[in-house]
Amino acid sequence: MQKTSTQQPNTRKNVVFSSLGYAFPLLAALATIPIMIGALDIDLYGLYVICTSLIGFMTLVDLGIGQTVIKYVAEYEATQQQAKVQPVLNVALLIYLVIGLMSAVALYVFADNLAGVLYANVQQQLLAERVLKITALPLLFSYVNQFFLNVCKAYHRFDWPAIIHNASNLGGIVLASGLLLLGYDLQAVLLGYVVIHALALISGYLACVSVFPSQLNLLPRFSSSVFATIISFSFYTFIGNFVSSVAARADKLVIGMILGTEAVTYYQIPFTIAQMANGIIHTLVHIAFPRFTEMFVTGNKDGLLALYRKVGVIMALISTVIAVLLITVGGDFLALWISPEFAVQGALTLQIIALYFFLHSNTVTGYWVLQGSGQAKLTALIAVVGTVAYFTGMFYLGEHYAHNGVAFALFLLLLAVPLQFVWIARHVGQSVSKYFVQLVSFTVLGYFMIYALEALNAWLNNSLLEILADGVVGLAVLLLGSYWLLNRKEAGNRLEPAALL
Repeated sequence: MQKTSTQQPNTRKNVVFSSLGYAFPLLAALATIPIMIGALDIDLYGLYVICTSLIGFMTLVDLGIGQTVIKYVAEYEATQQQAKVQPVLNVALLIYLVIGLMSAVALYVFADNLAGVLYANVQQQLLAERVLKITALPLLFSYVNQFFLNVCKAYHRFDWPAIIHNASNLGGIVLASGLLLLGYDLQAVLLGYVVIHALALISGYLACVSVFPSQLNLLPRFSSSVFATIISFSFYTFIGNFVSSVAARADKLVIGMILGTEAVTYYQIPFTIAQMANGIIHTLVHIAFPRFTEMFVTGNKDGLLALYRKVGVIMALISTVIAVLLITVGGDFLALWISPEFAVQGALTLQIIALYFFLHSNTVTGYWVLQGSGQAKLTALIAVVGTVAYFTGMFYLGEHYAHNGVAFALFLLLLAVPLQFVWIARHVGQSVSKYFVQLVSFTVLGYFMIYALEALNAWLNNSLLEILADGVVGLAVLLLGSYWLLNRKEAGNRLEPAALL
């Protein structure tokens, strides 16, 4: 399938805005988390994390409708079946509204029960109940906004969703920090999130209207046949997204129940650092999702294989550099960023989580290939098996090794991932052995980078200089490696970087 002249500029915009939109909230979080911990203390910061995780949890758990919108709109446009697009959007919007309202009402109604689980002290329970009830509104706004943002993505416009989503994240972080510095409490912070997500919802609607064809309308309507079509794909996507979201978000609630809210902070901050650092991989690969769909439905197997290989190897390089930096200077960063005392608790946790994300990030490209090919049932199976194993391991390892045990349990999320590579070998053409050779190669590269950087750090013997020097080396490896990988010849032909997406 040939790219149109409008798609290629969109690709450049998608990559640029997605990358920048990812970076700014990351930097804001790094700058403001110490402020928030100082203003709230470790215990209340843990409650804040739980509230914001609930908002993010519902953003991810959309019954799979978001990916369904992207998949079917891209598929119908690629196969010249535009008449089928409008009914899909109508039903999807109705589903988003219903689920969003039900979720917000459920959180509001059961806020007192959840507060009672988190705290034994009556005053703490009352505070937790109030902030959880406030959280119901931004949860609703953020959830419904996903519909508008996913419509943009379906038409290859990942720039607007990146700007809006990350602006709301950035705005929430900055506003929360500002309110705390002015002496306001956690309730005011959550009310600020209500305003931020309301503005994001309005922006999402306007962006959506600006990108889809003028003959389409956004009206929530029900159609049993379209609903059945959507559910046939989205049900399994929902299962996979739901259990993955539980693993990524609700585990903080479980940690709080098992080990207390202080342990949530000691685990969450290293997890957040690693997650934000690796988030660029998810952001960039997601841009290829509509292209994976288009190539699969049009039978362009050679293009699909070439795109999978090129995206996969670039993401492997990025994940290697990120893991190396987190392992070599993660503890130094925590000591300077939070405190030396916090680094004692969190440095090992960060290193463990960095290794997990290295392995996980090398599966992201395969996940989107499967979703684009309609294999939601397989991705759901992989997620369910991994999440069940993770929570089983979390209870055992958490009780014995505290937050470090929970970090080790993360590796169990990858238990069924080999099934992904077996399917890709059969239907895309990338052998399982080639994937493992690639993984081992980048693991070896990472090992030698760690060895060299540790020697350099011992010579520098200064935390700030170590962070700067390791960052420069990591950036150099990333730039040189990306240039070589994008320009190397494969099967006698060079794949143009612009053709990736």
